[in-house]
Amino acid sequence: MIDAKAIARDYDDGAKGRLTVLDGASLTVDDGEFVAIVGRSGSGKSTLLHVLGGLDTDYRGQVTVAGTRLDGLPDPALSRFRNETVGFVFQSFHLMSGVSALENVLLPARFSATPMGDLHARATAALARVGLTSHAARTPGQLSGGERQRVAIARALFSSPKLLLCDEPTGNLDAATADEVVALFKTLNAAGLTIVAVTHEDRLRSAATRVLTLSKGKLS
Repeated sequence: MIDAKAIARDYDDGAKGRLTVLDGASLTVDDGEFVAIVGRSGSGKSTLLHVLGGLDTDYRGQVTVAGTRLDGLPDPALSRFRNETVGFVFQSFHLMSGVSALENVLLPARFSATPMGDLHARATAALARVGLTSHAARTPGQLSGGERQRVAIARALFSSPKLLLCDEPTGNLDAATADEVVALFKTLNAAGLTIVAVTHEDRLRSAATRVLTLSKGKLS
């Protein structure tokens, strides 16, 4: 699923010069794995996730995801890759307030030529997959934190991705709700979805089939 080789990423740190975040990080993930990446704050975990998802292109190295070579890929092709291959789940949900859960799940299809009835059926199926069929008409303000995160997961699943990339997905949740979300990830992985998650939390690390540590720009 993922073959990333010698990924290097630097940032301009102002008067301090260049800050190296990734320094030759390499990663291989097989289809169906659930990999947790841990490391201290600022170690580059989110940066690595953005590289793997085609969100960050300013790096050195070689990245292949689901058979697509990402480094050097033009923007239109990267957009198509993200839309068709990868689902993203973030710590802060990134839901639109004032619109329903169903409409939030439909956001990835706003430029789709697919008939709206088919899109609604897919969005409804995604909400059912995370156990929120009865909440389709509710807005984010009418949902708990765990329910909002599950809507975000349903949105990530809408396009039937091959890979789910999760950036601290339980970071804004209380312990009981985080346990529910982790259980959902385990169910999705058991159904064959490949998951890579960066986290500080033991509960998510314990759920993974493999744990890697990012330190000094490298994975081990």
